[in-house]
Amino acid sequence: MSAGQIQSFFQSKVPVCQAGYTCLKDKYDTSRTTTADAMCRAYPGGVRERASTIVYKVAQACGINPQVLIVTLQKEQGLVTHTWPSEWRYTIAMGQGCPDTAACDTRYYGFFNQVYGAAWQMKRYANPPGTSNFFNWYAPRNTWNVLFHPNRACGTSPVSIQNQATANLYYYTPYQPNGAALRAGYGQGDGCSSYGNRNFYNYFTDWFGSTQKPANACSTPAGANAAKRTYVVTAPLNARIAPSTSCETRKMTLAAGTVVQAVAGSGEWLKVHVETSDRWVNRAYLRYATAAESACALPGGVQSAKYAYVVGQPVVARIVPNGGCGAGQAPVATGTILQAIAVNADRTWIKVHAGDSDRWIMRSTVRRATPVETPCAIPGGVGAAIRAYLIKPEGTAGRAAPSAACGMGATRLSGGLIVQAEQVSADRTFIKVSTGRGHLWVARADVTRFDGADACATAPATRVATRAYVVLDGGTTARRQPTTSCSTGAVDLAAGTLLAPAAGTVAGDWLRVTSASGERWVPRVSVRTATQDDVCRQPTDAAAAKRQYVVSASGTTARVGPHPSCTAGSAKVPGGTVAVAVAVTADGSWLKLKLGVGDRWVLRRDVTRAP
Repeated sequence: MSAGQIQSFFQSKVPVCQAGYTCLKDKYDTSRTTTADAMCRAYPGGVRERASTIVYKVAQACGINPQVLIVTLQKEQGLVTHTWPSEWRYTIAMGQGCPDTAACDTRYYGFFNQVYGAAWQMKRYANPPGTSNFFNWYAPRNTWNVLFHPNRACGTSPVSIQNQATANLYYYTPYQPNGAALRAGYGQGDGCSSYGNRNFYNYFTDWFGSTQKPANACSTPAGANAAKRTYVVTAPLNARIAPSTSCETRKMTLAAGTVVQAVAGSGEWLKVHVETSDRWVNRAYLRYATAAESACALPGGVQSAKYAYVVGQPVVARIVPNGGCGAGQAPVATGTILQAIAVNADRTWIKVHAGDSDRWIMRSTVRRATPVETPCAIPGGVGAAIRAYLIKPEGTAGRAAPSAACGMGATRLSGGLIVQAEQVSADRTFIKVSTGRGHLWVARADVTRFDGADACATAPATRVATRAYVVLDGGTTARRQPTTSCSTGAVDLAAGTLLAPAAGTVAGDWLRVTSASGERWVPRVSVRTATQDDVCRQPTDAAAAKRQYVVSASGTTARVGPHPSCTAGSAKVPGGTVAVAVAVTADGSWLKLKLGVGDRWVLRRDVTRAP
């Protein structure tokens, strides 16, 4: 089920909620970001997420059928059909951490914590690799004596547990319904009746159909017709190896908007290309593709690839191996190192990692990477990251890729600097951070979470700098402190802006400079050292001036351009010299005077109005 289908299901069960209450269809909760482990992939948290969105995202992260989570919400607290649920029902929505013989564990309080905790626990029951073999008393393919009721005097009887799904139900609710409970349907049995697993089965089969899979569900149909049209997926859609919703083997999901090429048809099903193999999809979730969309159909006959490549010329990476597809294009610069993961049927295109997504590029535009270049290939499977981190005192290496073997372009980052995380590697051992030297990968072990402090108030260690700088093409953002985590008072500087040196610089990564907006920090990677041509150029926004001025008693230096770093053609002007001003800078800090050596700029503070 997609998030939209889950939401529609909730709304169908309770179209109208009683006034003053929040029903499941209208429930929102703030979810937290979790890291990946042996049970679940990482969950990206969010503020005010719908209950249906949380159920969907948890199901995706932990690999649990969302229908199982929906039914558990119902059998534990009746939330799916309740028209006046109390907040307490959401607090323990899944009954996670609430044993029959003790109080609930407060760590699992809250809707998100309940849904995620329950899904995580269901995966833990299977003792996945990397965990201890703790759950073994209801192991599948064995017969176990299962209690009828928490009151052990009610007895047990043997149950043949055939698969992990059934084992999970008994781990979660370790009681079987007795004869009285089964005869009662949804009603009450006797004093030894328990209802959790009975109700789970009843709700699941009433809402979603049989739990039994036909033995031949994944058999290939005979007499399929040829097909050649191209289609667009209109809603998240399961693609199966056979045209049957009962076939769950190697099932995959196609996102809405995916373009597919049909090759065969059977009734309401179409067989389509999905790169490595073909799959069956239901026609009800497809529409005909336009000519432009058809060029973006997923290819067939794709094979795996393993080498890294270096881009030899600026190229455009595409979502499919077809130059006619204009969707999802991404430019790739010369010199970029890419890890190939697939090659198309005629071997003219390769599919490469491109951060959080993969793209196709023409094989003729790349060369094989050397052994030194290969570890620096752009990674795949990266996730988003949002936290700020503090580099440990001993410093760390910033790398072009999340690999300790990547030495190309590696730079030393000083300890004590705050860096803003943007991505995390697939194995979560490296984070990509924004630094004064650009976007670099650092080992997660070399940083600590930056919590409970204001990044704009942290005073960094500095050392003196004396050069002037020019902002490179593309501009930059100047900040109050040397970290992208500090946005208060940030100022955008246009390309070509001339910057004077200020008090100091941090570890060579950030420069403290003076602009028209005052003193700020800029990333070193975004500026270059100013030349004499830069600092001596004439301002385009200067205004005319005409008054006479007297140079102060200590004298001053007259310069070709209004900048202290402009030394070419400069001259010392003695104290008491009287001269006429002909121009003034926009900020009023420099005057252009008519002097014996020609027109020159002097600091406004070094002269006074002539009486």
